[in-house]
Amino acid sequence: MKRLKFYLRINSLFSFATGVFMILFSDILLTFFNRTSPSFLFDVIGLTLLVFSLFVWYVASKQLQNEVLVKLISFLDILWVMGSLIIIAFQLFNLSVKGYMLISIVAIWIGFLAYRQLKEILKYTK
Repeated sequence: MKRLKFYLRINSLFSFATGVFMILFSDILLTFFNRTSPSFLFDVIGLTLLVFSLFVWYVASKQLQNEVLVKLISFLDILWVMGSLIIIAFQLFNLSVKGYMLISIVAIWIGFLAYRQLKEILKYTK
């Protein structure tokens, strides 16, 4: 369970840091992604990531043995990756090349965390 806790906490910290960054630097991110509107886009995504981060930290700290919650977190991570892949594959929103690259890098990282979380929880539920 120690490794599962480790990966969940990394997920939480990454989500928290990303959420704060998106809120504080939403105007810079709009420029980076070649977007001009809506101006609140990154604020909303950032706030959602902060809430997700707190949920993941709670599960890692108090509900680590709850297979359903760990799988839910991993499922939400996988949805993030799938959404990212759709955005990239169909070049949605006419983003900058740097924007698509950043989405790709984050998707790979989140996919890795989801994989490790699922691998760890399955060790204990067999």
